[in-house]
Amino acid sequence: MTTRPFDASTGGYTGPIRVVDPKTNLQLDRDMRAPRTDEYSIGVDRELGRRMAVAVAYVRKTGSDFIGWTEVGGQYREETRTFSDGTVVPAFVLTNAPSARRFRLTNPDGYSLNYDGLVMVAEKRRSHGWQAFGSYTFSKAFGLQPSSGATAAGAQVSTVSPPQPITFGRDPNDLTNARGRLPNDRPHMFRVMGSADVPHTGMSIAGNLQYFSGKPWAETGVISTTQGDLRVLLEPRGSERLSSQSLLDVRLSRSIRLGGRGRVELLLDVLNVLNDTAEEGLASDNRFSGTFARPTLFVDPRRVMLGARFNFER
Repeated sequence: MTTRPFDASTGGYTGPIRVVDPKTNLQLDRDMRAPRTDEYSIGVDRELGRRMAVAVAYVRKTGSDFIGWTEVGGQYREETRTFSDGTVVPAFVLTNAPSARRFRLTNPDGYSLNYDGLVMVAEKRRSHGWQAFGSYTFSKAFGLQPSSGATAAGAQVSTVSPPQPITFGRDPNDLTNARGRLPNDRPHMFRVMGSADVPHTGMSIAGNLQYFSGKPWAETGVISTTQGDLRVLLEPRGSERLSSQSLLDVRLSRSIRLGGRGRVELLLDVLNVLNDTAEEGLASDNRFSGTFARPTLFVDPRRVMLGARFNFER
C-alpha cells in the first residue's frame, strides 16, 4: 500500500511517500484484548418547594486496553532536532532497513482514558406559563488514544478504523507529547433552556443558550529522519485551544385551531442569534507554516427559518 499524507500548508497530498506491504509490514496480535471501560457516578437531588429542583453529580470514567498500532521490528536511535525558534524535541531515527519495520495491531502500553466531570443542574418546572432548565459541567478528559495525534478539528476516537484509517503509533515519533487532553475535552459547558407563554397573544417563546470551551490542540513541526519527514507534537494537546462558543437559539411559535380537524403550529426559529464566529478548524497546526493557526471552519452563521407543523385529529 502506497500512501502520501495530505499537507494543509500546500493544499495537496504532498507529504512523503510511504510504502507498506501488508503481507510483510503488518501484524495482528493474536492475544489482543477487548478495550475496557469502567464508569461510576454519585449524585444528590433536592426539591426546593413544589416547582424547583437542583442536583449535583460527579462522574468518573476510565478506559484501558485500547487497540492501536505499535512498532516491534524497527531499531531506533534517539537523537534531538532543533527548530528555527530554538525548540528542541526528541527524534527517533530508524537504524535498520525500512523493510524490517513491523506494525503490530495490539493493546499498546500506556493507552488510556480518564474522565472526571462535575455536573450541577437546576430546574424550574412549568408553572404560571413558564419553565427553565440550567446546567454547568466542569470536566477533564485526559489520556492517550489513537486520535491523540489528530488536528484541532479531528474527532476523538478509540479505534484505528473510523471512516479514515488511523496509522498513529506506527512510528515512535508519533508518541512525542501525545499524552494530554483528548480531542473532545471541553472543561466548561454551560446550558440554559426555557420557554414562556406571551400573555394575551396565544404565542410562546423558547430559548436555548449554550457555552462551550474550545477544543484542545497543540502546535506541531516536521522533523527529518531516515524513515522520512514526520509530523511531531511540539507540546502536549491542550496547550492551545480553539475559541470558545456561545450559541443562542430562539423560537417563537403560535398554535391555531382548525375547527375539529386539528391544529397548525406556526414556527419562527432564529439560530445563532449572537452570530458567534468561533472557528472549528485550522488550516495548519505547523508552527512554521505560512498558514499556521489560520481558521478554516466556522460555526454556522445567524439564520432564520420559518415553518409550519400540522396536527390532525380524528
